[in-house]
Amino acid sequence: MLNMIMALALVSVQAETQVPEGYPGWVYEDSRTIQTVDERDLHFYLDHPDDGERVPLLLLVDGSSCVGQLRPNMRYDYRPGPERPARYARLMVEKPGVAPEASYGSECTEGFLRHYTIDNRVLDHLRVLQHLRATADWWNGELLVWGWSDGGDIASQLVAYYPQVTRAVLGAMGGGYTMAEHFEDFWACPEERVSGEEREACIADLRAQFERMEDNPTWRETWSGHDNSWAVWPTRLNSRLVHLLEDNTMPILIVHGEKDRNGTPVESARALVDALDASGNTAFEYWEIPCMGHGWGNLPEAQGNALEEGMLDWLLGQEIAADGPPRLGQPEGADCPASD
Repeated sequence: MLNMIMALALVSVQAETQVPEGYPGWVYEDSRTIQTVDERDLHFYLDHPDDGERVPLLLLVDGSSCVGQLRPNMRYDYRPGPERPARYARLMVEKPGVAPEASYGSECTEGFLRHYTIDNRVLDHLRVLQHLRATADWWNGELLVWGWSDGGDIASQLVAYYPQVTRAVLGAMGGGYTMAEHFEDFWACPEERVSGEEREACIADLRAQFERMEDNPTWRETWSGHDNSWAVWPTRLNSRLVHLLEDNTMPILIVHGEKDRNGTPVESARALVDALDASGNTAFEYWEIPCMGHGWGNLPEAQGNALEEGMLDWLLGQEIAADGPPRLGQPEGADCPASD
């Protein structure tokens, strides 16, 4: 079975070396806690001005697994500072029951297994945005959203349910096929590996497992990874983002790796793009990144950095470098470069 810990996780190649330079008069990693409607503690972290300046807000939506928002490989992603092309605040919403610096391999808490679902993550982000609308005098009202993998699914729903989103990057979430279809057609029972009665039996076994989880979405059982409780699977398996994004009118950028198969099959992203084209939707762009898998960790460092910078430039309405994404300087039909 797939290693869903890595397949659904946000992949970053940025290493923690030193704290990037910040803006004078700003507060960084401002840690706050509010209550959800079911009275859970909801933690979030902000980088924002504290001198009367008003700026847009960039929301980073993380992928799956019980890892914290201030873990080494995410802590400084898109951190505002003088090296950025424009000024903006940054928001990261913590997962339930997760310590801020928890890294991959951390033991998942009961709080995480109980409450981490796609639906809860959507609601948690909406709750934080509601709170900031009421209290953040430094926010000028513009909202930029970036999400990857599970975070891309969550961000897609935020785009649909929070009409104040200005621009959004939605990465590695597929969206044209459901995750149940990913399992049946690409991961567990693909036609190139099993066929005939064997494939029928494989699909029947999968669907029986899906039905058990849907009928009993308990946090006490996990499937396909220690961080994937039965509670989360029903909120993933039948998600088809076509229905939401066909009605979207805000600019969105869909990003996917050409070589992504085990994380989220690139065919799912292509199906989403085809459906949006067929519906007449013109509010999206699609970048299919040559040679990239589920994240840019398999790319040479220079190309990975160029992709990160290109996505931010797109969000901020900046011009994309000529050797930037989607091709990253890779000639059409060229062999994939070796990663660093």
